[in-house]
Amino acid sequence: MSRKPMLTPNHVVTTARAVLVAGALTAATLMLGPWPGLEEVFGLSDKAAHAIAFGGLLAVSFLAFPRMRRNDLAIAAVMLGAAVEVAQLFTADRSASFSDLFADAAGVGVVYLCSQIESVRALARKQGGTTFSDIAAQDRRRGVRRLSPVIKAVFAPPVQPAEAERPANFAGRASRHFPSRRA
Repeated sequence: MSRKPMLTPNHVVTTARAVLVAGALTAATLMLGPWPGLEEVFGLSDKAAHAIAFGGLLAVSFLAFPRMRRNDLAIAAVMLGAAVEVAQLFTADRSASFSDLFADAAGVGVVYLCSQIESVRALARKQGGTTFSDIAAQDRRRGVRRLSPVIKAVFAPPVQPAEAERPANFAGRASRHFPSRRA
């Protein structure tokens, strides 16, 4: 009798969620508890500890929530870092600092940028000669209307002379395709 392997992707997601909860609670306890300077025992500076903690939490959250957008998870991680800094205002042994928040954001940024590498590699394989603006326009999730003004301005394709003469409304475009026969 042959047995099937018992490990599935859902097991990985469930385990990652448990690790994420444990890691977030541990990080919050260490950052809010009465042990300032504990990171020096491990040979880390305060800023390095913040970057590693929040980068690690983001990496695990990518596994824990595979259906959520990476952008949203990264923003949530930075917001968690800001919440920890605000909470440190109310502790006796800690103080909040923007430099800690910047360290949190740096750790999140490194992990986030690393997570984008495979997306860029896939685009290079599938659509290597296509501009980013054309790729974004073809994306069914985005559509032309949902492109941000910054992306439109930075990645705007050059205007072709034929497109410059193109009518802007439906009636104008239809009249070009179906000219009147009244001559």
